[in-house]
Amino acid sequence: MAIDYKIAEGTSQVDFETWLADNYEFVVEAPGVDAWRIFDTFDWLLFNRAMMLRRTGSEFALVALNGGTIRNCEIRGGDPVFARDFPEGVLRSDLARIINERALFPLAEVYVEETSYRILDDEQKTVARLIRTQVRGEGDEFGGADSASFLGVRTLRGYEKHARRLAKELAAWGEGLNSMDEAILLSALRMAGQTPNSYSSRLDVRLKPEMRADAAARAIMQRLLETIRANEEGIKADTDIEFLHDYRIAVRRTRSALSLIKGVFSPEMTDHFKQEFRTLGKFTNDLRDLDVYLLAEEGYRAQLPGAMKNDIAPLFDYLRAHRVVALDAVTETLESEAYARTLDEWAAFLNESTAVDSAVNASQPIISLARKRIRKQYQRIVQDGSFILSHTEDELLHALRIECKKLRYLLEFFESLFPPRKMGQLIKQLKRLQDNLGEFSDLTVQQNYLLAVAEALDIDEVLARRALVSTGFLVETMARRQQEVKSEFAGTFTKFASPAHQRQFHRLFGSGKGRRKI
Repeated sequence: MAIDYKIAEGTSQVDFETWLADNYEFVVEAPGVDAWRIFDTFDWLLFNRAMMLRRTGSEFALVALNGGTIRNCEIRGGDPVFARDFPEGVLRSDLARIINERALFPLAEVYVEETSYRILDDEQKTVARLIRTQVRGEGDEFGGADSASFLGVRTLRGYEKHARRLAKELAAWGEGLNSMDEAILLSALRMAGQTPNSYSSRLDVRLKPEMRADAAARAIMQRLLETIRANEEGIKADTDIEFLHDYRIAVRRTRSALSLIKGVFSPEMTDHFKQEFRTLGKFTNDLRDLDVYLLAEEGYRAQLPGAMKNDIAPLFDYLRAHRVVALDAVTETLESEAYARTLDEWAAFLNESTAVDSAVNASQPIISLARKRIRKQYQRIVQDGSFILSHTEDELLHALRIECKKLRYLLEFFESLFPPRKMGQLIKQLKRLQDNLGEFSDLTVQQNYLLAVAEALDIDEVLARRALVSTGFLVETMARRQQEVKSEFAGTFTKFASPAHQRQFHRLFGSGKGRRKI
């Protein structure tokens, strides 16, 4: 059993030990001090999973903040950046499942001092351990105004009642904690000036049903602009590929919002900014494509027979070389005056006060417009998908994927207006259909792209022939998988468009006449 407390500020170690000596007999063990370096990703993936990655000396520990599992490994030299940089083992595999391709950053460095007190009974037996933990930042002092202190009671087998009594009396010295590790992490982040979840790609905008539609649209798009700005430096620094991914989604969502939240801005401004964001969406296309294919390299090789695995290497060498050029082009655009002007103009527009009658739907309550747009988009998908069940042309599947993406954006834009649990269910059901359509579309693009690259390789004729043959084998494998995905569409769509699912949409987004109460 572990019972932890945060000591009230202003409590000195002398005061605490005086109280302890008045009530208990104890032995103080020599304190130990460790330097902790704490890591997380830009989007706080570890923190949001109640995990902490810390380095002490040469040892890394992945710690569950609820007092659960600790995974350890030893690394000499510099800090790893990606999960794949860690030695093979449990820590690496656990870390990879959480952060995927995101880079790790050192967020805070603190010094942690632990002093252990052995609490003795009348027979001089140790009946409990009391751990006093102090945390300070670089240049601060233990016990100083910017430090933090904690107490932890550790139970010894057979002496549980002594530990419970000690813990009860220590409660007067501070407030209870969920876990010591969590308390230290939060203190370390505070000392380093870090705010947990200071960045998230999630579109978390709190809308009120009665808000004017134009004001709600501006709130959504301002949040997306924040995401665009937040990812620019990470793209230029080439920190990890997710900066570009989040940037592109924010740009795409913005353009979709201008199209899907209709009639809230003047047609002239809407058309102008739709064109601007169309341009912003295109200049990163090549870099993102290259990121996706290079990330898939290991998976592609795994699909090839052993004798062909190395034959495809020139293709990925070609992609890596072109990625350098593509990154330079993206960086140049991000640093250009034209780019800065576009986003400054957009920010100024979003900060304008709303006009009384600026557009046909501007003053409409956002809840009404949201219901109407979601309802119409859902009905369109059901109608188009039902037609595809008997006409499964590839082009129709690609078109349906785009319509599903529009519905997904609408649900995300207006998620805060409806019951969270029900919206979560609807988005989950839609995602299953999107996954099917997305994989089908991706396989089409991948086959064409890889063949085009293999045919363009400017290398030795023998190596080029081998690369083309191995790419052809890979494309054939993709084509078979694509047919499997296509055959799965009917079952996936039928579940999405089931009568029960349609009733869920009607209850949430019906026009109001006869609409059931939620």
